[in-house]
Amino acid sequence: MTTTTTAQRPQKRPAVYSVRQELPHNRPYDLYYAEKVPLLQVFEKAVLAWDNRSRSGILRNLVRSVGVGKPMQAAECGVYRGHSLVACLRIARDLRVPVNFIGLDSFAGLPSLVEEDLKVAPENAPYRNKVLFDDTSFEAVNELVTSAGFADRAKLIRGFFVDTLPTLPETRYDFVNIDCDLYAPHIECLEYFYPKMNAGGIIFFDDYHSRDFPMAKSAIDKFLEDKPETLLHLRFGPEGTNHTKCYIEKL
Repeated sequence: MTTTTTAQRPQKRPAVYSVRQELPHNRPYDLYYAEKVPLLQVFEKAVLAWDNRSRSGILRNLVRSVGVGKPMQAAECGVYRGHSLVACLRIARDLRVPVNFIGLDSFAGLPSLVEEDLKVAPENAPYRNKVLFDDTSFEAVNELVTSAGFADRAKLIRGFFVDTLPTLPETRYDFVNIDCDLYAPHIECLEYFYPKMNAGGIIFFDDYHSRDFPMAKSAIDKFLEDKPETLLHLRFGPEGTNHTKCYIEKL
């Protein structure tokens, strides 16, 4: 696939995180976070479904009390500043379900656009001329995860998906959040994770209805066109530029 470079990467700036960016994981949800609420609800659904199909009776109580057994396996593709990752980890903790989370991100912004991106990107899209989401860093996100008490539950992996996905240990997944905006990263993540999902596992798509990144829908539709799963849609609060989200449950 031929790539087109949009701009030279700007000098990385120190990440400055606002306290307001921390995501609430318990209801009632603030409308300010309408874009992220579906992720929290769907992740909770995935956690409870995993708990129901993985444990029963005495075994469930034993695993919850002493941590015996294999934890739920989850991944987030597109961590950015780490707030949604931490919010999901808090949900699992509050539900007393052990989870291992892999967080993948370049921590340097979006990759170069490919032909499919250029075909559908709005003419005035800022990412046509500059790199977006580079206002983060591996170190800052790692500190956020550690300070929240999840250093033993989340592993951050730095780099573009095309390079890092092949290095992951072979395992089955119960939940994957794909939040990577552009066409090629969506295809890379779906090609890797879809065949590795457990039955009943959930793949969540952050950008399917995004007006700023319509290439996400193109990639998801292309990948799923011959798959049996139904794309489910969920929105919290009023319609917005990216408030409606999608997910599939693996058959």
